[in-house]
Amino acid sequence: MHRRDLASHAMRRVFPGWWARADTELTLAVLAAFFQKHVRPGAVLSHQTAAELIGIPLPRKLTADGGSAIHCRGPFASSPTAGSLVVVHRSLPQPEITFSSVVMSHPLSALQDIAAQLSQVDLIVAMDALAADQCGAHRRVRRSEMEELIGELRGRGAPALRKALPHVRERSWSPMETKLRLQMLRREFPEPELNVRVLEETTGTEFYIDLAYPAEKIAIEYDSEDHRKNRKTWQKDLNKTDVLHEAGWKVVRATIADYHQPGAFFARLTDALQRRRVVL
Repeated sequence: MHRRDLASHAMRRVFPGWWARADTELTLAVLAAFFQKHVRPGAVLSHQTAAELIGIPLPRKLTADGGSAIHCRGPFASSPTAGSLVVVHRSLPQPEITFSSVVMSHPLSALQDIAAQLSQVDLIVAMDALAADQCGAHRRVRRSEMEELIGELRGRGAPALRKALPHVRERSWSPMETKLRLQMLRREFPEPELNVRVLEETTGTEFYIDLAYPAEKIAIEYDSEDHRKNRKTWQKDLNKTDVLHEAGWKVVRATIADYHQPGAFFARLTDALQRRRVVL
């Protein structure tokens, strides 16, 4: 192909020396597999690339869609390099896994590598997703396993993981559930239970409350944009709210606006707790 064609808007450079049609949809998984097979055989995907591939939620700036380069280690004896498309780190004796035929750093090693780029909240969000018993990362690491593995970690990033570990919960099923729970704890509210099961007796339908105080029958529901835009999700939420009200639950709702400016949300929650005779 002529250099003029490669420079046109019809093409885009995906790796040094490699181009693809601009209208071709290339997921991170596709790029990673191609990179490991053709561009840098023997390399181990690492850092944010490994974390994103395994389904760990990250701040946008660390994702492929946010412009992050492909990160890898090695192969052995490779010199570290940093470019806009590929960043090569020196090889380290870290544990590895294979996921979808791609060899990558163990998820906890990947988080250790990028811990300095994450706030404590974002790190706990990532670790919650990794430990989650549902709706989490593609490869689960139970909290008990985390404790064992993190105890063996050394070097940069390890202290941050150890500091975050006590806050990790296996029943947190979304980043905002984690963020809302942590925000509540910072305000010294009692720690809520997560994804509490409620059964509608007449139909046998199961619902799960995002965050709850079961003894006081207070349900805290986070409403994302998907809840508003997705008709099926919206309808299910309406049904769940009806079931909760029938069962005597008080429902306190939160949105992304409440998370960023939480005063009104916490006032509603405080009122609900006081009415249910919980002393804060």
